[in-house]
Amino acid sequence: MSEEFDWVERDRGVLTKRDREILLGRAGDDLDKNAQNVRRYNIRERIQNALYDFHIIVQNLPLADIQQLFDPAYDWSRNRRRLDEEGRTSTQPEIDELLRSWLSLFEFFSYGMYAGGKQETQVLMEGLIEGGIERGYREYQHDNLQTYREIDVNIDLNYGNLVLRNNYLRGVQQDLPSETSEIAKEVLRLRRLRKISQKDASRWFDEYVQQPEFD
Repeated sequence: MSEEFDWVERDRGVLTKRDREILLGRAGDDLDKNAQNVRRYNIRERIQNALYDFHIIVQNLPLADIQQLFDPAYDWSRNRRRLDEEGRTSTQPEIDELLRSWLSLFEFFSYGMYAGGKQETQVLMEGLIEGGIERGYREYQHDNLQTYREIDVNIDLNYGNLVLRNNYLRGVQQDLPSETSEIAKEVLRLRRLRKISQKDASRWFDEYVQQPEFD
């Protein structure tokens, strides 16, 4: 991730600058409970209305504008091809902040779907993902190509064995490297993949990485 990118100091999106500071824990101590509830309500309303806007965007935003928005993905593809041609197939191209934000959007979608605690919601989640991919591919062909072929998307979710979370974390902790620098890299990797929580990552950093070394 680029050190120059500022997640707070940028143009207005769904969140205002003040919203970002509060959600990141950098501000908001002066807000009472009612003010916090009002701010979260406003955020929810803006998210919902932004999602409604996609119904208009997907059908009416010109192709040139869409391509500009997704240019980081095309750059990634060009870098992937170059690395493959150089025989560096195990090297991953850098993912910029916009692509990371798409990942966060999918993460938010998944988290929200599971948050209701209803097993049937998984069927809805898979159907929305599959339908979205199919519709996008078909519409792209109709608008931009002289050929057409059908697409059938099938998302398979494969779950591992159910274990107590504390037992899972204990196993992950036991597998951490012995070198401090390697521990830091592994904890960051685990957190990026969401295999551990932010709280667990911070706790392990305090325990293994930032502890003072004595002679």
